[in-house]
Amino acid sequence: MSASGNLWVVGYGAGLGESLVSRFAREGFDVTALSRHTPDSALTAARHDRLDVLAPDVSERLSRLMADHGVPDVLVYNVGMFLRGAWSELSEADFRACWERMVLGAFRIAKDVLPAMATRGSGSAIFSGATASLRGGAEFAAFASAKFALRGLVQALARSYQPAGVHVAHVILDGVIAGSARGTQFIARLDPDAIAECYWTLSQQPSGAWTHELDLRGANEPF
Repeated sequence: MSASGNLWVVGYGAGLGESLVSRFAREGFDVTALSRHTPDSALTAARHDRLDVLAPDVSERLSRLMADHGVPDVLVYNVGMFLRGAWSELSEADFRACWERMVLGAFRIAKDVLPAMATRGSGSAIFSGATASLRGGAEFAAFASAKFALRGLVQALARSYQPAGVHVAHVILDGVIAGSARGTQFIARLDPDAIAECYWTLSQQPSGAWTHELDLRGANEPF
């Protein structure tokens, strides 16, 4: 893929979202940041549009976005809902909410955007996973089950859309990202700029050697 085009960051926020905007804008990309809420600070290298992946009209919103700004050359799905707690305290409502944000939301975005990429014959879709994509901790029943499901969905999408020239990848982010909402609560060992560089590299891989899953962690992160 050439170093020009447009990027959508679905689930834009502090930390990785900011770094993705900066990294792709530096290459001349037109960047659209999408999130449920207006960012706390003004964006200088991207436009922002409000998008709730669970809203009833999400398909219509996506169609309008593609009509206004074009089918994204690179899509990053970075929607998350961090939920930690003892199994005995986990409610069905919280369990469902976690799954809906990270899996159903990804399904809805992919349902509209990936066929448009396939029609064009190119594009990259990168989905952010976590340590919990591979391992379910005692206090992470909701979070891990959702991340496991997202990983399975992405594997299916990769196999479905690879023949059409669409590169679908899953990135396991093992650790807390500096600058993110959780970066003030836990030890943050993942550098968002370094992650954004890896996402950039993924989006630019030639079709002769596509990465479908990438495992990232800071060098001082135990594993």
